[in-house]
Amino acid sequence: MRDIRLAALADAPDAFASTLDAELGQPEHEWRAWIGARPWFLGFLGSQPAGLVAALLPQPGPGHDPAWHLVSMWVSPHARGSGLADRLVAAVTGQARQAGAARVTLWVAAGNDRARAFYRRMGFTPTGRRQHYPRPGAAALDEEEFGCPLSDPQRGP
Repeated sequence: MRDIRLAALADAPDAFASTLDAELGQPEHEWRAWIGARPWFLGFLGSQPAGLVAALLPQPGPGHDPAWHLVSMWVSPHARGSGLADRLVAAVTGQARQAGAARVTLWVAAGNDRARAFYRRMGFTPTGRRQHYPRPGAAALDEEEFGCPLSDPQRGP
């Protein structure tokens, strides 16, 4: 997981809330805690890990969004176009649907047209929410939220 996450941060530094520099020095126990804190899905191309995605689960209580939130999506350049990204998103939406979630949301960086087109193809649409996400040691991210309803089990993703 560490190696694939670091590869993602190196390949797409403007797509994540964190940075390569911030995560390079993390000790093993921090990596283990981070991985154990949420559902993670690794995607393989042959026997090699080539992608990953995670989900933030809804926080209980009034006023909290009951949606699952897709984060840290990345597919290695050599695996793009292979269908791996579709399978990773399907893993998150499938688990969310099984857990009874009504929808999955995610944030996409402004200017990441490839990701935006991919998520639209997967059934996600803009919600109208935007955010300016500050990152220590890196430029802030301007992001737009996308959402995908899961109410119809016969409908994608």
